[in-house]
Amino acid sequence: MRKLLAIFLLITHFFNWGGYMLLQNYMVARADRHMNELISHDLYDPNSLVELKVKQNVPGINECSDYRNVSGSIQLRNACYNYVKLKFTRDTLYVMCVPNYQKTKLIDNNVIYAKQINDIPTDKKSNDTSVKKGGTDSKYDHPQLLINFLHFDSIPPRGAVKVYILAASPFIPIPGQPPEALS
Repeated sequence: MRKLLAIFLLITHFFNWGGYMLLQNYMVARADRHMNELISHDLYDPNSLVELKVKQNVPGINECSDYRNVSGSIQLRNACYNYVKLKFTRDTLYVMCVPNYQKTKLIDNNVIYAKQINDIPTDKKSNDTSVKKGGTDSKYDHPQLLINFLHFDSIPPRGAVKVYILAASPFIPIPGQPPEALS
């Protein structure tokens, strides 16, 4: 009986130590996988799509007039979204996303659970007492997405090795002794 109790307490201890986080990560990955399957089979509501606009400056790019299918995920504020379609112009990147409510709920529950464990109050009044950023443009201080496009024609293949052969010797033969140092 004592062995069973000890085993049970060890299992409980290890679950509290890291098992909860592993279970949480598994559930989030499963929710993300399920949403990607729904998107790949076009089983989402087109009316629930959210359009995100990201400012960019890529003057040498050909503009794409129609949306292309992409996959991926993003988390903005307290909501998780999965990419569905993408369109880009020279100055803006347009991404159509569908909300992932199951993943958002799992992440929100994990944040609340972590705050309760660490004795951090979860009411919003205590979070509003934070110090505000100063400056004239602190309201619009958002980083821009920078995209670099590579030219693959200028990159040599992986197996290519550059060999340099010098035709002439780098040393110039001079007949005679070098001059003596003057003191």
